Formats: sequence, structure tokens, C-alpha cells
Amino acid sequence: MMRNVFLGLALCATCWAHAGEPRQDTAAAQRVVAAGGEITEIVYALEAGDRLVGVDTTSNYPAEAAALPKVGYVRALPVEGIMSLRPDVILLAGEAGPPQAVSQLQGLARVEPIDSRWSRAGLFARIERIGDVLGHTDRARSLKQSLQQRFDQVDQRLPLAAPPRTLFLLSAGRRGTQIAGAETQAQALLDDLGLPNAADGTGFKPVSAEALVALDPELIIVAETVPGSFHRQDWPLLEQTRAARSGRILVADAMLLLGFGPRMPEALNQVLDVAQGQGDGQ
Repeated sequence: MMRNVFLGLALCATCWAHAGEPRQDTAAAQRVVAAGGEITEIVYALEAGDRLVGVDTTSNYPAEAAALPKVGYVRALPVEGIMSLRPDVILLAGEAGPPQAVSQLQGLARVEPIDSRWSRAGLFARIERIGDVLGHTDRARSLKQSLQQRFDQVDQRLPLAAPPRTLFLLSAGRRGTQIAGAETQAQALLDDLGLPNAADGTGFKPVSAEALVALDPELIIVAETVPGSFHRQDWPLLEQTRAARSGRILVADAMLLLGFGPRMPEALNQVLDVAQGQGDGQ
């Protein structure tokens, strides 16, 4: 009880300290907190990484982001921790939470919710909005043009003559390995490439080795939330699938595959390489 009182007083003190300060205009946001790995990647791609004073724990790329203060997980943001960084603006991904924390932050600082669509259009909208907030509209325009050229190169490889039935796994460290169904970022990635999902249902759900073999996918994609968390030797039944027998297994960073940030063309190309039998991604 007493701790809550102290936290409340601390937050109020922050409010009073900033009450007399003018709101920063769009181009003047010099101290930026980013909650969402894709947002952090865009800030760096716009050559504004020097403005970041804090990022969430999903912000693991580029390497420079690792040296920044961490404000916690994007879905469990600490209000006092963020405000202690004295941000001019807080860039929030669509999944940022909890709702009460977001509401408190909106009352204490300038908060900019960023488009959360899992698509190329969503990526372009994120770049444009962050460019506006940072006063880098020209850089945002240039980045979008560069990405469009890379997407065009991806599209030259599509459609696949025989799209392989694909199983998408999320290796979530201590939370185990889960299978991705409909209404997920993984499904959006598969849809972009015209790859049929071998899994039924919606969302991410736990999966057993036996269930994986029963699905017998032709392509397996594994997204690691923690590098090295997926150990193929721990899944000996995996070798019985058509995907393993044909060498079509890709293991890659979850933010690369599911972030829908500036590395999206790279993610699409990696999946296509393995789908077309151009090398095992393990």
C-alpha cells in the first residue's frame, strides 16, 4: 500500500515538473523512447538512432540497440521507468500495454501510437509516421522507395509454381515452442508469399513433436525469440517430415521474420530461398 502511494507521488512529481514546459513540436523530438522492435529498427533506418534514450526488450536490432536502457517488455511497460528517461516522445507499437500504463503515459508525455498492420502497407505507414514525428520526411520517403525496389525483386520470384505446405513455429525460450495459426504475424508472412499454412486454428498454440510429424509439412520455419533457443536435436521426430528430408527448414530471428520492419524484404527472400530448395536455413 505504502509503495503505491510513493509511486503515485513520484508520478505526480513528474507531471508537475513538466506542467510548465511547452509541448515539443514534431521536428523537435530529441529524446525518444521506442516500444516495439520494428519501431526501433525504423528509427535507426531513418538515421535517428542517436535520439533513442530507451527501448523495449524486443528491440534487439541493430546491435547498437543492445546498449540502450531497456524499459521492459512491450506488453508490460513500466510507467515510472519510461518517464525517468524524460522522453520528448514515446513511440508505441500496436500491442503496447497494459492499457492502464498506456493511458497513464498519454497523460504524462507525448505518445505516438504507430500503425500495427502486419503487411507491406503497414510497414510503409510506420515509416511515414515515424519520419513525420522525427522531422525526417525526406529520409522516410527515400527509405520507402528503397524498400519498394526490394519488394519488387521479391515479387519477381512469385508466385511459386508449387507452394509448399508450411509449418511456422515460434521458439519462445522458456515459454516453449508454439505453432502459428491464422490471425498471427506468421500467417501474414505466409500470405504475402502465397504459402499455405499446414496448421489449423488461430493464434499461437503449444505443439508436440508427434503433432508436427502428423502434419508432415513440406517447409518448416522456426522463429527464435532468443537466439539459439531452438535445438533441432531435441526434435528427432522432425527428421521424419518431408521438410527435413528435402532440407527445407529455416531457423531465423523472430524480429526478422515477424517484425514487419525494414528487414521485411530480407525475411521474405530467406523464406523463398529455403522454399525453393536453395539451402537449409538451420
